[in-house]
Amino acid sequence: MNETRLNEMHVNRAHSVHYLLAQLKPYRSKMALSVLCGLLKEISIIAACGVCAYMAAVAVGGGGLAGHPWLAILIVCALGRGFGAYFESYLAHDVAYHDLVEYRVKLYKKFVTLCPDILLKKHSGQVATTLMNDVEQLEWFYGHTVGFVIMVAIVVAGLAAFLATLHWSLAVALLVCVAAILCVPLLMKRTADKQGAESRFRLGEANSVTLEGINGMNEILTLNWQDRYSEKNRRFMQRLTDIQVVYAKRMGVEGGLLQIVAGFSAVLINILGIWLTLQGKLAVEWYAVVGTTVWLAFNPVLELCSLARNFGNVFAASERVTNILLSAPIVRDEGRETDVTKLAPDICFDHVHFGYDNGPDVLKDLSFEIKSGEIVALVGASGAGKTTCTSLLTRLWDVRSGSVTVGGTDVRDMSLQDLHSMISVVLQDVYLFNTSVRENIRLGRPDATDKEVIEAAKMAQIDDFIRSLPNSYDTVTGERGVQMSGGQRQRIAIARALLRDAPILILDEAVSNLDTKTDQEIQETIRRLAHKKTILLVAHRLSTILEADRLLVLKEGELAEEGTHDQLVEENGYYRALISAQLAVKEAAHSMQK
Repeated sequence: MNETRLNEMHVNRAHSVHYLLAQLKPYRSKMALSVLCGLLKEISIIAACGVCAYMAAVAVGGGGLAGHPWLAILIVCALGRGFGAYFESYLAHDVAYHDLVEYRVKLYKKFVTLCPDILLKKHSGQVATTLMNDVEQLEWFYGHTVGFVIMVAIVVAGLAAFLATLHWSLAVALLVCVAAILCVPLLMKRTADKQGAESRFRLGEANSVTLEGINGMNEILTLNWQDRYSEKNRRFMQRLTDIQVVYAKRMGVEGGLLQIVAGFSAVLINILGIWLTLQGKLAVEWYAVVGTTVWLAFNPVLELCSLARNFGNVFAASERVTNILLSAPIVRDEGRETDVTKLAPDICFDHVHFGYDNGPDVLKDLSFEIKSGEIVALVGASGAGKTTCTSLLTRLWDVRSGSVTVGGTDVRDMSLQDLHSMISVVLQDVYLFNTSVRENIRLGRPDATDKEVIEAAKMAQIDDFIRSLPNSYDTVTGERGVQMSGGQRQRIAIARALLRDAPILILDEAVSNLDTKTDQEIQETIRRLAHKKTILLVAHRLSTILEADRLLVLKEGELAEEGTHDQLVEENGYYRALISAQLAVKEAAHSMQK
Protein backbone atom coordinates (compact mmCIF):
# COMPACT_ATOMS: atom_id res chain seq x y z
CA MET A 1 0.00 0.00 0.00
CA ASN A 2 1.49 3.32 -1.01
CA GLU A 3 1.18 6.56 0.91
CA THR A 4 -1.07 8.15 -1.71
CA ARG A 5 -3.67 5.43 -1.22
CA LEU A 6 -3.56 5.95 2.56
CA ASN A 7 -3.82 9.72 2.29
CA GLU A 8 -6.87 9.41 0.05
CA MET A 9 -8.47 7.15 2.64
CA HIS A 10 -7.98 9.66 5.48
CA VAL A 11 -9.34 12.50 3.36
CA ASN A 12 -12.47 10.45 2.57
CA ARG A 13 -13.15 9.17 6.13
CA ALA A 14 -15.48 11.97 7.29
CA HIS A 15 -17.33 12.02 3.96
CA SER A 16 -17.71 8.26 4.06
CA VAL A 17 -19.17 8.23 7.59
CA HIS A 18 -21.53 11.08 6.72
CA TYR A 19 -22.73 9.16 3.66
CA LEU A 20 -23.28 5.97 5.67
CA LEU A 21 -25.29 7.81 8.32
CA ALA A 22 -27.41 9.51 5.66
CA GLN A 23 -28.56 6.08 4.44
CA LEU A 24 -30.22 5.48 7.84
CA LYS A 25 -32.87 8.13 7.24
CA PRO A 26 -35.66 5.68 6.26
CA TYR A 27 -34.91 3.57 9.34
CA ARG A 28 -34.56 6.24 12.04
CA SER A 29 -37.56 5.01 14.05
CA LYS A 30 -36.30 1.42 14.22
CA MET A 31 -32.80 2.56 15.09
CA ALA A 32 -34.16 4.78 17.89
CA LEU A 33 -36.11 1.82 19.31
CA SER A 34 -32.96 -0.28 19.10
CA VAL A 35 -31.07 2.33 21.15
CA LEU A 36 -33.84 2.38 23.78
CA CYS A 37 -33.77 -1.43 24.00
CA GLY A 38 -29.97 -1.32 24.36
CA LEU A 39 -30.37 1.14 27.22
CA LEU A 40 -32.89 -1.17 28.86
CA LYS A 41 -30.47 -4.09 28.55
CA GLU A 42 -27.47 -2.27 30.06
CA ILE A 43 -29.37 -0.38 32.76
CA SER A 44 -31.13 -3.58 33.87
CA ILE A 45 -27.91 -5.46 34.64
CA ILE A 46 -26.24 -2.45 36.27
CA ALA A 47 -29.34 -1.76 38.37
CA ALA A 48 -29.71 -5.42 39.38
CA CYS A 49 -26.10 -5.61 40.57
CA GLY A 50 -26.43 -2.25 42.34
CA VAL A 51 -29.57 -3.39 44.15
CA CYS A 52 -27.91 -6.66 45.23
CA ALA A 53 -24.85 -4.78 46.50
CA TYR A 54 -27.04 -2.32 48.38
CA MET A 55 -29.06 -5.16 49.95
CA ALA A 56 -25.87 -6.98 51.00
CA ALA A 57 -24.40 -3.84 52.57
CA VAL A 58 -27.62 -3.09 54.46
CA ALA A 59 -27.85 -6.70 55.70
CA VAL A 60 -24.21 -6.77 56.85
CA GLY A 61 -24.78 -3.49 58.65
CA GLY A 62 -27.67 -5.03 60.55
CA GLY A 63 -30.34 -3.12 58.73
CA GLY A 64 -33.72 -4.57 57.77
CA LEU A 65 -34.74 -5.45 54.24
CA ALA A 66 -38.44 -5.95 54.94
CA GLY A 67 -40.92 -3.57 53.41
CA HIS A 68 -38.94 -3.01 50.21
CA PRO A 69 -39.87 -4.71 46.88
CA TRP A 70 -36.33 -5.98 46.28
CA LEU A 71 -37.43 -9.23 44.65
CA ALA A 72 -39.84 -7.48 42.31
CA ILE A 73 -37.11 -5.04 41.26
CA LEU A 74 -34.70 -7.90 40.49
CA ILE A 75 -37.36 -9.76 38.48
CA VAL A 76 -38.09 -6.61 36.47
CA CYS A 77 -34.35 -6.16 35.85
CA ALA A 78 -34.00 -9.77 34.68
CA LEU A 79 -36.95 -9.44 32.30
CA GLY A 80 -35.71 -6.04 31.12
CA ARG A 81 -32.28 -7.52 30.38
CA GLY A 82 -33.77 -10.35 28.32
CA PHE A 83 -36.30 -8.30 26.37
CA GLY A 84 -33.80 -5.47 25.84
CA ALA A 85 -31.12 -7.82 24.47
CA TYR A 86 -33.57 -9.48 22.08
CA PHE A 87 -35.18 -6.37 20.65
CA GLU A 88 -31.90 -4.43 20.46
CA SER A 89 -30.29 -7.17 18.37
CA TYR A 90 -33.40 -7.77 16.27
CA LEU A 91 -34.10 -4.13 15.44
CA ALA A 92 -30.46 -3.18 14.79
CA HIS A 93 -29.91 -6.16 12.48
CA ASP A 94 -33.25 -5.61 10.78
CA VAL A 95 -32.03 -2.13 9.86
CA ALA A 96 -28.56 -3.41 8.92
CA TYR A 97 -29.69 -6.19 6.59
CA HIS A 98 -32.29 -4.01 4.86
CA ASP A 99 -29.57 -1.41 4.32
CA LEU A 100 -27.17 -4.04 2.93
CA VAL A 101 -29.77 -5.04 0.34
CA GLU A 102 -30.14 -1.40 -0.65
CA TYR A 103 -26.37 -1.04 -0.93
CA ARG A 104 -26.03 -4.09 -3.18
CA VAL A 105 -28.83 -2.86 -5.44
CA LYS A 106 -27.30 0.63 -5.58
CA LEU A 107 -23.82 -0.75 -6.26
CA TYR A 108 -25.06 -2.91 -9.12
CA LYS A 109 -26.91 0.03 -10.66
CA LYS A 110 -23.79 2.15 -10.21
CA PHE A 111 -21.58 -0.49 -11.84
CA VAL A 112 -23.89 -0.31 -14.88
CA THR A 113 -23.22 3.43 -15.21
CA LEU A 114 -19.47 3.05 -14.58
CA CYS A 115 -18.85 0.18 -17.00
CA PRO A 116 -16.75 -0.51 -18.93
CA ASP A 117 -14.42 2.11 -17.44
CA ILE A 118 -14.37 0.55 -13.95
CA LEU A 119 -13.41 -2.87 -15.35
CA LEU A 120 -10.39 -1.33 -17.04
CA LYS A 121 -9.20 0.17 -13.74
CA LYS A 122 -10.11 -2.67 -11.34
CA HIS A 123 -9.70 -6.44 -11.41
CA SER A 124 -12.97 -8.37 -11.41
CA GLY A 125 -12.00 -9.76 -7.99
CA GLN A 126 -11.73 -6.22 -6.57
CA VAL A 127 -15.17 -5.42 -7.97
CA ALA A 128 -16.63 -8.65 -6.53
CA THR A 129 -15.02 -7.92 -3.15
CA THR A 130 -16.65 -4.48 -3.04
CA LEU A 131 -20.04 -5.78 -4.13
CA MET A 132 -20.16 -8.66 -1.65
CA ASN A 133 -17.48 -8.69 1.06
CA ASP A 134 -17.15 -4.93 1.59
CA VAL A 135 -20.91 -4.48 1.80
CA GLU A 136 -21.05 -7.33 4.32
CA GLN A 137 -18.56 -5.43 6.49
CA LEU A 138 -21.07 -2.57 6.71
CA GLU A 139 -23.24 -4.86 8.85
CA TRP A 140 -20.81 -4.05 11.68
CA PHE A 141 -21.40 -0.35 11.21
CA TYR A 142 -25.20 -0.51 11.10
CA GLY A 143 -25.88 -3.56 13.28
CA HIS A 144 -23.28 -3.07 16.01
CA THR A 145 -21.94 0.47 15.94
CA VAL A 146 -24.30 3.36 15.22
CA GLY A 147 -26.98 2.64 17.82
CA PHE A 148 -24.44 1.22 20.26
CA VAL A 149 -22.36 4.42 20.27
CA ILE A 150 -25.46 6.45 21.17
CA MET A 151 -26.47 3.94 23.84
CA VAL A 152 -23.00 3.94 25.45
CA ALA A 153 -22.93 7.74 25.54
CA ILE A 154 -26.31 7.82 27.31
CA VAL A 155 -25.29 5.07 29.79
CA VAL A 156 -22.05 6.86 30.70
CA ALA A 157 -23.85 10.20 31.05
CA GLY A 158 -26.57 8.61 33.19
CA LEU A 159 -24.07 6.85 35.48
CA ALA A 160 -22.04 10.04 35.82
CA ALA A 161 -25.21 11.91 36.83
CA PHE A 162 -26.07 9.19 39.38
CA LEU A 163 -22.56 9.22 40.87
CA ALA A 164 -22.67 13.02 41.05
CA THR A 165 -25.65 12.72 43.40
CA LEU A 166 -23.42 10.67 45.72
CA HIS A 167 -20.28 12.82 45.37
CA TRP A 168 -19.05 15.02 42.50
CA SER A 169 -15.57 13.43 42.54
CA LEU A 170 -17.01 10.02 41.63
CA ALA A 171 -18.62 11.46 38.48
CA VAL A 172 -15.40 13.23 37.49
CA ALA A 173 -13.37 10.05 38.08
CA LEU A 174 -15.77 8.01 35.92
CA LEU A 175 -15.57 10.46 33.01
CA VAL A 176 -11.76 10.67 33.23
CA CYS A 177 -11.46 6.87 33.26
CA VAL A 178 -13.84 6.50 30.30
CA ALA A 179 -11.76 9.06 28.39
CA ALA A 180 -8.59 7.07 29.21
CA ILE A 181 -10.17 3.86 27.89
CA LEU A 182 -11.30 5.58 24.68
CA CYS A 183 -7.77 6.89 24.11
CA VAL A 184 -6.49 3.36 23.46
CA PRO A 185 -8.27 2.82 20.09
CA LEU A 186 -7.71 6.47 19.19
CA LEU A 187 -3.96 6.14 19.67
CA MET A 188 -3.91 3.02 17.47
CA LYS A 189 -6.32 4.43 14.88
CA ARG A 190 -3.72 5.23 12.20
CA THR A 191 -2.21 1.74 12.40
CA ALA A 192 -5.66 0.14 12.35
CA ASP A 193 -6.70 2.21 9.31
CA LYS A 194 -3.54 1.33 7.40
CA GLN A 195 -3.81 -2.37 8.20
CA GLY A 196 -7.55 -2.38 7.41
CA ALA A 197 -7.04 -0.81 3.98
CA GLU A 198 -4.19 -3.20 3.24
CA SER A 199 -6.31 -6.17 4.33
CA ARG A 200 -9.23 -5.22 2.07
CA PHE A 201 -6.87 -4.59 -0.85
CA ARG A 202 -5.14 -7.97 -0.40
CA LEU A 203 -8.52 -9.69 -0.16
CA GLY A 204 -9.51 -8.16 -3.51
CA GLU A 205 -6.18 -9.30 -5.01
CA ALA A 206 -6.66 -12.84 -3.74
CA ASN A 207 -10.22 -12.95 -5.12
CA SER A 208 -8.96 -11.70 -8.50
CA VAL A 209 -6.36 -14.45 -8.77
CA THR A 210 -8.88 -17.13 -7.80
CA LEU A 211 -11.49 -15.88 -10.30
CA GLU A 212 -8.82 -15.60 -12.98
CA GLY A 213 -7.85 -19.21 -12.37
CA ILE A 214 -11.46 -20.40 -12.57
CA ASN A 215 -12.20 -18.42 -15.75
CA GLY A 216 -8.95 -19.54 -17.39
CA MET A 217 -9.06 -23.18 -16.26
CA ASN A 218 -9.11 -24.55 -19.83
CA GLU A 219 -5.91 -22.67 -20.69
CA ILE A 220 -4.29 -23.68 -17.39
CA LEU A 221 -5.00 -27.37 -18.05
CA THR A 222 -4.03 -27.38 -21.74
CA LEU A 223 -0.80 -25.46 -21.05
CA ASN A 224 0.02 -27.79 -18.12
CA TRP A 225 0.24 -24.71 -15.90
CA GLN A 226 -1.57 -26.20 -12.89
CA ASP A 227 1.40 -26.32 -10.51
CA ARG A 228 2.68 -22.86 -11.42
CA TYR A 229 -0.77 -21.28 -11.14
CA SER A 230 -1.32 -23.03 -7.83
CA GLU A 231 1.96 -21.50 -6.65
CA LYS A 232 0.81 -18.06 -7.84
CA ASN A 233 -2.51 -18.54 -6.04
CA ARG A 234 -0.64 -19.63 -2.88
CA ARG A 235 1.58 -16.49 -2.98
CA PHE A 236 -1.41 -14.17 -3.11
CA MET A 237 -3.20 -16.12 -0.39
CA GLN A 238 -0.05 -15.91 1.75
CA ARG A 239 0.05 -12.11 1.29
CA LEU A 240 -3.56 -11.95 2.47
CA THR A 241 -2.81 -14.24 5.43
CA ASP A 242 0.25 -12.20 6.42
CA ILE A 243 -1.65 -8.92 6.67
CA GLN A 244 -4.57 -10.62 8.43
CA VAL A 245 -2.18 -12.07 11.05
CA VAL A 246 -0.60 -8.63 11.55
CA TYR A 247 -4.11 -7.16 11.89
CA ALA A 248 -5.05 -9.83 14.45
CA LYS A 249 -1.88 -9.18 16.49
CA ARG A 250 -2.65 -5.48 16.63
CA MET A 251 -6.21 -6.28 17.74
CA GLY A 252 -4.80 -8.53 20.49
CA VAL A 253 -2.45 -5.82 21.75
CA GLU A 254 -5.25 -3.28 21.67
CA GLY A 255 -7.61 -5.63 23.51
CA GLY A 256 -5.05 -6.31 26.22
CA LEU A 257 -4.38 -2.59 26.73
CA LEU A 258 -8.11 -1.92 26.98
CA GLN A 259 -8.56 -4.52 29.71
CA ILE A 260 -5.56 -3.19 31.69
CA VAL A 261 -6.74 0.44 31.50
CA ALA A 262 -10.33 -0.53 32.41
CA GLY A 263 -9.13 -2.68 35.33
CA PHE A 264 -6.91 0.05 36.76
CA SER A 265 -9.75 2.56 36.30
CA ALA A 266 -12.17 0.41 38.28
CA VAL A 267 -9.56 -0.08 41.06
CA LEU A 268 -8.93 3.66 41.27
CA ILE A 269 -12.64 4.46 41.54
CA ASN A 270 -12.96 1.81 44.27
CA ILE A 271 -10.04 3.41 46.15
CA LEU A 272 -11.75 6.79 45.79
CA GLY A 273 -15.00 5.27 47.13
CA ILE A 274 -13.18 3.79 50.12
CA TRP A 275 -11.54 7.13 50.91
CA LEU A 276 -14.91 8.95 50.68
CA THR A 277 -16.47 6.34 52.98
CA LEU A 278 -13.68 6.68 55.52
CA GLN A 279 -14.13 10.46 55.37
CA GLY A 280 -17.82 10.03 56.10
CA LYS A 281 -18.81 11.52 52.76
CA LEU A 282 -20.28 8.30 51.39
CA ALA A 283 -22.51 5.80 53.18
CA VAL A 284 -21.20 2.23 53.36
CA GLU A 285 -24.18 0.80 51.49
CA TRP A 286 -23.65 3.31 48.67
CA TYR A 287 -19.96 2.45 48.52
CA ALA A 288 -21.02 -1.17 47.93
CA VAL A 289 -23.17 0.02 45.03
CA VAL A 290 -20.33 2.11 43.54
CA GLY A 291 -17.69 -0.57 44.04
CA THR A 292 -19.82 -3.22 42.33
CA THR A 293 -21.42 -1.30 39.48
CA VAL A 294 -18.29 0.52 38.37
CA TRP A 295 -16.94 -2.73 36.94
CA LEU A 296 -20.15 -3.20 35.00
CA ALA A 297 -20.21 0.45 33.95
CA PHE A 298 -17.05 -0.07 31.89
CA ASN A 299 -18.44 -3.12 30.05
CA PRO A 300 -20.36 -1.20 27.32
CA VAL A 301 -17.37 1.14 26.93
CA LEU A 302 -15.04 -1.84 26.49
CA GLU A 303 -17.48 -3.42 24.04
CA LEU A 304 -17.53 -0.20 22.04
CA CYS A 305 -13.73 -0.14 22.00
CA SER A 306 -13.69 -3.78 20.92
CA LEU A 307 -15.85 -2.77 17.98
CA ALA A 308 -13.44 0.08 17.31
CA ARG A 309 -10.61 -2.45 17.05
CA ASN A 310 -12.33 -3.71 13.87
CA PHE A 311 -12.99 -0.22 12.51
CA GLY A 312 -9.90 -0.44 10.27
CA ASN A 313 -11.63 -3.11 8.19
CA VAL A 314 -15.08 -1.56 8.51
CA PHE A 315 -14.09 1.92 7.37
CA ALA A 316 -11.75 0.62 4.67
CA ALA A 317 -14.73 -1.32 3.30
CA SER A 318 -17.10 1.63 3.70
CA GLU A 319 -14.72 3.94 1.84
CA ARG A 320 -14.43 1.50 -1.06
CA VAL A 321 -18.22 1.27 -1.23
CA THR A 322 -18.92 4.99 -0.92
CA ASN A 323 -16.13 5.93 -3.35
CA ILE A 324 -17.84 3.80 -6.00
CA LEU A 325 -21.35 5.04 -5.16
CA LEU A 326 -20.18 8.66 -5.34
CA SER A 327 -18.11 8.19 -8.51
CA ALA A 328 -19.17 10.17 -11.56
CA PRO A 329 -20.01 7.91 -14.54
CA ILE A 330 -17.82 8.38 -17.60
CA VAL A 331 -20.99 8.46 -19.75
CA ARG A 332 -23.86 10.54 -18.36
CA ASP A 333 -27.40 9.61 -19.34
CA GLU A 334 -28.61 13.19 -19.69
CA GLY A 335 -30.15 12.98 -23.16
CA ARG A 336 -33.78 13.70 -23.81
CA GLU A 337 -36.44 11.14 -24.64
CA THR A 338 -36.55 10.69 -28.41
CA ASP A 339 -39.15 9.15 -30.70
CA VAL A 340 -36.72 6.76 -32.38
CA THR A 341 -39.40 5.51 -34.79
CA LYS A 342 -39.03 8.85 -36.60
CA LEU A 343 -35.24 8.58 -36.90
CA ALA A 344 -33.65 7.08 -39.99
CA PRO A 345 -31.01 4.47 -39.03
CA ASP A 346 -28.15 6.29 -40.70
CA ILE A 347 -24.83 6.86 -38.90
CA CYS A 348 -22.35 9.71 -39.08
CA PHE A 349 -18.94 10.13 -37.45
CA ASP A 350 -17.91 13.78 -37.75
CA HIS A 351 -14.26 14.65 -36.96
CA VAL A 352 -14.20 12.24 -34.03
CA HIS A 353 -11.26 12.18 -31.62
CA PHE A 354 -11.22 9.60 -28.83
CA GLY A 355 -8.77 8.04 -26.37
CA TYR A 356 -9.21 5.80 -23.33
CA ASP A 357 -8.91 7.55 -19.96
CA ASN A 358 -5.97 9.97 -20.22
CA GLY A 359 -4.18 8.01 -22.93
CA PRO A 360 -3.37 9.10 -26.49
CA ASP A 361 -6.03 9.34 -29.17
CA VAL A 362 -7.14 5.97 -30.53
CA LEU A 363 -9.35 7.64 -33.16
CA LYS A 364 -7.95 10.74 -34.84
CA ASP A 365 -10.22 13.16 -36.72
CA LEU A 366 -12.30 10.24 -38.01
CA SER A 367 -15.21 11.07 -40.32
CA PHE A 368 -17.51 8.78 -42.32
CA GLU A 369 -21.20 8.24 -43.10
CA ILE A 370 -23.32 5.09 -43.32
CA LYS A 371 -26.67 5.42 -45.09
CA SER A 372 -29.89 3.74 -44.01
CA GLY A 373 -30.11 0.15 -45.22
CA GLU A 374 -26.43 0.02 -46.16
CA ILE A 375 -24.08 -2.81 -45.23
CA VAL A 376 -20.70 -1.36 -44.31
CA ALA A 377 -17.62 -3.23 -43.10
CA LEU A 378 -14.99 -1.67 -40.84
CA VAL A 379 -11.70 -3.21 -41.88
CA GLY A 380 -8.23 -2.78 -40.44
CA ALA A 381 -5.44 -4.38 -38.46
CA SER A 382 -5.91 -5.22 -34.78
CA GLY A 383 -5.89 -2.01 -32.74
CA ALA A 384 -6.94 0.18 -35.66
CA GLY A 385 -10.04 1.38 -33.78
CA LYS A 386 -12.83 -0.72 -35.31
CA THR A 387 -14.41 -1.94 -32.05
CA THR A 388 -13.84 1.51 -30.54
CA CYS A 389 -16.13 2.93 -33.24
CA THR A 390 -18.92 0.53 -32.24
CA SER A 391 -18.38 1.41 -28.56
CA LEU A 392 -18.80 5.12 -29.33
CA LEU A 393 -21.90 4.41 -31.40
CA THR A 394 -23.49 2.52 -28.48
CA ARG A 395 -22.16 5.12 -26.00
CA LEU A 396 -20.08 2.81 -23.87
CA TRP A 397 -17.72 5.79 -24.15
CA ASP A 398 -18.10 9.39 -25.29
CA VAL A 399 -16.00 11.18 -27.88
CA ARG A 400 -13.33 13.66 -26.79
CA SER A 401 -14.31 15.95 -29.64
CA GLY A 402 -16.44 15.77 -32.75
CA SER A 403 -19.75 13.92 -32.78
CA VAL A 404 -21.47 10.61 -33.51
CA THR A 405 -25.02 10.91 -34.81
CA VAL A 406 -27.86 8.50 -35.57
CA GLY A 407 -30.59 9.82 -37.82
CA GLY A 408 -29.02 13.27 -37.57
CA THR A 409 -29.29 13.31 -33.75
CA ASP A 410 -26.15 13.36 -31.60
CA VAL A 411 -26.13 10.16 -29.53
CA ARG A 412 -25.33 12.30 -26.46
CA ASP A 413 -28.64 14.11 -26.93
CA MET A 414 -30.62 10.86 -26.77
CA SER A 415 -31.42 8.88 -23.65
CA LEU A 416 -29.36 5.71 -23.44
CA GLN A 417 -32.52 3.62 -23.42
CA ASP A 418 -33.73 5.19 -26.67
CA LEU A 419 -30.31 4.87 -28.30
CA HIS A 420 -29.92 1.21 -27.31
CA SER A 421 -33.44 0.43 -28.55
CA MET A 422 -32.19 1.26 -32.06
CA ILE A 423 -29.11 -0.97 -31.96
CA SER A 424 -28.49 -4.72 -31.67
CA VAL A 425 -24.91 -5.88 -31.14
CA VAL A 426 -23.33 -9.31 -31.58
CA LEU A 427 -19.82 -9.49 -30.13
CA GLN A 428 -17.00 -11.92 -30.81
CA ASP A 429 -16.86 -12.94 -27.13
CA VAL A 430 -20.47 -13.94 -26.47
CA TYR A 431 -21.86 -14.11 -22.93
CA LEU A 432 -24.72 -16.54 -22.34
CA PHE A 433 -26.54 -16.37 -19.02
CA ASN A 434 -27.18 -19.43 -16.86
CA THR A 435 -30.75 -19.91 -18.04
CA SER A 436 -32.52 -21.73 -20.88
CA VAL A 437 -31.57 -21.30 -24.52
CA ARG A 438 -35.04 -19.87 -25.12
CA GLU A 439 -34.59 -17.16 -22.47
CA ASN A 440 -31.07 -16.36 -23.69
CA ILE A 441 -32.46 -15.67 -27.17
CA ARG A 442 -35.42 -13.76 -25.72
CA LEU A 443 -33.28 -11.36 -23.63
CA GLY A 444 -33.66 -8.45 -26.02
CA ARG A 445 -37.42 -8.97 -26.39
CA PRO A 446 -38.94 -10.53 -23.26
CA ASP A 447 -42.42 -10.40 -24.81
CA ALA A 448 -41.44 -12.42 -27.90
CA THR A 449 -43.50 -15.55 -28.55
CA ASP A 450 -41.99 -19.03 -28.77
CA LYS A 451 -42.71 -19.02 -32.51
CA GLU A 452 -40.70 -15.80 -32.96
CA VAL A 453 -37.82 -17.24 -30.91
CA ILE A 454 -37.73 -20.33 -33.14
CA GLU A 455 -37.88 -18.24 -36.32
CA ALA A 456 -34.90 -16.15 -35.14
CA ALA A 457 -32.98 -19.34 -34.33
CA LYS A 458 -33.67 -20.67 -37.83
CA MET A 459 -32.39 -17.44 -39.39
CA ALA A 460 -29.23 -17.77 -37.27
CA GLN A 461 -28.80 -21.43 -38.42
CA ILE A 462 -28.96 -22.73 -34.82
CA ASP A 463 -32.46 -24.28 -34.68
CA ASP A 464 -31.33 -27.82 -35.58
CA PHE A 465 -28.61 -27.80 -32.92
CA ILE A 466 -31.00 -26.49 -30.22
CA ARG A 467 -33.54 -29.22 -31.02
CA SER A 468 -30.78 -31.83 -30.59
CA LEU A 469 -30.19 -30.73 -26.99
CA PRO A 470 -31.69 -32.87 -24.16
CA ASN A 471 -34.46 -30.36 -23.41
CA SER A 472 -34.47 -28.55 -26.72
CA TYR A 473 -35.11 -24.82 -26.21
CA ASP A 474 -35.53 -25.34 -22.46
CA THR A 475 -31.96 -26.64 -22.04
CA VAL A 476 -29.98 -24.55 -19.55
CA THR A 477 -26.81 -23.28 -21.22
CA GLY A 478 -24.66 -23.31 -18.08
CA GLU A 479 -22.81 -20.28 -16.71
CA ARG A 480 -21.25 -18.31 -19.61
CA GLY A 481 -22.54 -21.03 -21.97
CA VAL A 482 -19.59 -23.31 -21.16
CA GLN A 483 -21.47 -26.35 -22.45
CA MET A 484 -21.44 -24.96 -25.99
CA SER A 485 -18.78 -24.25 -28.57
CA GLY A 486 -17.79 -20.71 -29.51
CA GLY A 487 -19.63 -21.01 -32.83
CA GLN A 488 -22.82 -22.23 -31.15
CA ARG A 489 -22.72 -19.36 -28.67
CA GLN A 490 -22.20 -16.88 -31.52
CA ARG A 491 -25.21 -18.22 -33.42
CA ILE A 492 -27.41 -17.95 -30.32
CA ALA A 493 -26.22 -14.34 -29.94
CA ILE A 494 -27.05 -13.70 -33.61
CA ALA A 495 -30.53 -15.16 -33.03
CA ARG A 496 -30.88 -12.88 -30.02
CA ALA A 497 -30.00 -9.83 -32.13
CA LEU A 498 -32.30 -10.86 -35.01
CA LEU A 499 -35.23 -11.38 -32.62
CA ARG A 500 -34.70 -7.92 -31.19
CA ASP A 501 -35.17 -6.56 -34.71
CA ALA A 502 -33.48 -3.20 -34.09
CA PRO A 503 -32.97 -0.99 -37.19
CA ILE A 504 -29.17 -0.98 -36.72
CA LEU A 505 -27.28 -4.28 -36.44
CA ILE A 506 -23.61 -4.40 -35.39
CA LEU A 507 -21.71 -7.64 -35.96
CA ASP A 508 -18.31 -7.34 -34.28
CA GLU A 509 -16.37 -10.38 -35.52
CA ALA A 510 -19.62 -12.24 -34.93
CA VAL A 511 -18.78 -15.11 -37.32
CA SER A 512 -15.14 -15.58 -36.28
CA ASN A 513 -15.82 -18.93 -34.57
CA LEU A 514 -18.05 -20.41 -37.28
CA ASP A 515 -17.12 -23.19 -39.67
CA THR A 516 -17.13 -22.48 -43.41
CA LYS A 517 -20.59 -23.98 -44.06
CA THR A 518 -22.26 -22.12 -41.18
CA ASP A 519 -20.40 -18.96 -42.15
CA GLN A 520 -21.90 -19.18 -45.64
CA GLU A 521 -25.37 -19.69 -44.17
CA ILE A 522 -24.99 -16.65 -41.90
CA GLN A 523 -23.78 -14.59 -44.87
CA GLU A 524 -26.98 -15.63 -46.66
CA THR A 525 -28.97 -14.35 -43.65
CA ILE A 526 -27.10 -11.03 -43.85
CA ARG A 527 -27.91 -10.81 -47.57
CA ARG A 528 -31.60 -11.36 -46.80
CA LEU A 529 -31.44 -8.49 -44.28
CA ALA A 530 -29.82 -6.17 -46.83
CA HIS A 531 -31.61 -2.83 -47.18
CA LYS A 532 -34.00 -3.77 -44.33
CA LYS A 533 -31.46 -2.78 -41.67
CA THR A 534 -28.34 -0.68 -41.44
CA ILE A 535 -25.63 -3.27 -40.84
CA LEU A 536 -22.16 -2.46 -39.55
CA LEU A 537 -19.67 -5.30 -39.81
CA VAL A 538 -16.36 -5.40 -37.94
CA ALA A 539 -14.53 -7.98 -39.96
CA HIS A 540 -11.25 -9.68 -40.77
CA ARG A 541 -12.65 -12.60 -42.77
CA LEU A 542 -12.79 -12.02 -46.50
CA SER A 543 -16.12 -13.88 -46.73
CA THR A 544 -17.69 -11.34 -44.37
CA ILE A 545 -16.04 -8.36 -46.02
CA LEU A 546 -17.42 -9.37 -49.42
CA GLU A 547 -21.00 -9.06 -48.12
CA ALA A 548 -20.55 -5.33 -47.52
CA ASP A 549 -21.77 -2.66 -49.93
CA ARG A 550 -18.84 -0.51 -48.90
CA LEU A 551 -15.63 -0.81 -46.90
CA LEU A 552 -14.16 1.68 -44.42
CA VAL A 553 -10.49 0.86 -43.96
CA LEU A 554 -8.98 2.12 -40.70
CA LYS A 555 -5.28 2.52 -40.04
CA GLU A 556 -4.07 3.66 -36.61
CA GLY A 557 -7.38 5.39 -35.86
CA GLU A 558 -7.69 7.20 -39.18
CA LEU A 559 -9.73 6.50 -42.31
CA ALA A 560 -7.10 5.22 -44.75
CA GLU A 561 -9.33 4.09 -47.62
CA GLU A 562 -13.01 3.87 -48.56
CA GLY A 563 -14.85 2.06 -51.35
CA THR A 564 -16.04 -1.34 -52.53
CA HIS A 565 -13.91 -4.44 -52.29
CA ASP A 566 -13.20 -4.49 -56.02
CA GLN A 567 -12.31 -0.79 -56.10
CA LEU A 568 -9.87 -1.08 -53.22
CA VAL A 569 -8.23 -4.21 -54.59
CA GLU A 570 -7.66 -2.43 -57.91
CA GLU A 571 -6.10 0.55 -56.15
CA ASN A 572 -3.47 -1.84 -54.76
CA GLY A 573 -3.10 0.18 -51.55
CA TYR A 574 -3.25 -0.51 -47.83
CA TYR A 575 -6.42 -2.63 -48.04
CA ARG A 576 -4.98 -4.99 -50.65
CA ALA A 577 -1.83 -5.44 -48.55
CA LEU A 578 -4.01 -6.12 -45.49
CA ILE A 579 -5.94 -8.98 -47.12
CA SER A 580 -3.23 -10.20 -49.50
CA ALA A 581 -2.87 -13.54 -47.72
CA GLN A 582 -6.61 -14.22 -47.90
CA LEU A 583 -6.70 -13.18 -51.58
CA ALA A 584 -3.88 -15.61 -52.30
CA VAL A 585 -5.80 -18.44 -50.65
CA LYS A 586 -8.93 -17.54 -52.60
CA GLU A 587 -7.07 -17.43 -55.90
CA ALA A 588 -5.41 -20.79 -55.15
CA ALA A 589 -8.82 -22.31 -54.41
CA HIS A 590 -10.17 -21.03 -57.74
CA SER A 591 -7.16 -22.50 -59.56
CA MET A 592 -7.73 -25.88 -57.95
CA GLN A 593 -11.40 -25.85 -58.96
CA LYS A 594 -10.42 -25.20 -62.56
